[in-house]
Amino acid sequence: MDNLELSGEDLNKTLSGLSIINKYLGNTSSTFNAVKKEILYTDKALKIIDLGCGGGDNLRAISNWCKSNNRSIELIGIDANRHILEFAKQQNNSSRDIEYLQADILDSQFILPNCDILISSHFMYHFSDQQTADFLKKSKKNITTKIIFSELRRTSLAYFLYKIGSIFLPFSKIVKQDGLTAIARAFKKKELIHIFEIAGFKEYTIKYKWAFRFLILIDTKN
Repeated sequence: MDNLELSGEDLNKTLSGLSIINKYLGNTSSTFNAVKKEILYTDKALKIIDLGCGGGDNLRAISNWCKSNNRSIELIGIDANRHILEFAKQQNNSSRDIEYLQADILDSQFILPNCDILISSHFMYHFSDQQTADFLKKSKKNITTKIIFSELRRTSLAYFLYKIGSIFLPFSKIVKQDGLTAIARAFKKKELIHIFEIAGFKEYTIKYKWAFRFLILIDTKN
């Protein structure tokens, strides 16, 4: 997914495959449940931005729940690949409260729109630790409440299990390779702590989740 020009059938198959993986390995539900707690905590209509939103699975889960529970919400998905955003829009159906923005978050001209909650799922591994820290440090003033990240935990066992298991799964070659790349670039807990210290965060929680993942909750009010 580093290829920003990926499009067409290859892209559609890749995003569909990643959506299945995120659903059945609990990534989408883990992120959604963390966001839902924040929504239930206030009567305010929250503005939530999803960095590297991909096919928009997290945004649709939030939108659908808010519609079912009469909650007002403002949702923005940001991705650098315009073809990915087109795919996400096609999947939206009735989710008209989701806006999409094409942007490279590392561009020096990029400024994160003001929001209450910033979420991201299996995205920050694309960048170096310093790039991630610099982005968070620059952007934290634009996030009033919370940052919620779901990231992979880097282990040899995770890499081995995915490499063997993916052989038997009906996913495209790109999905299989992207998964291995993501695990190889993923994080150790001490690396996340180092990033957050550089970015100047004092209040954060790093939770271990199954399928070799971290759920990261950062309080931006302090």
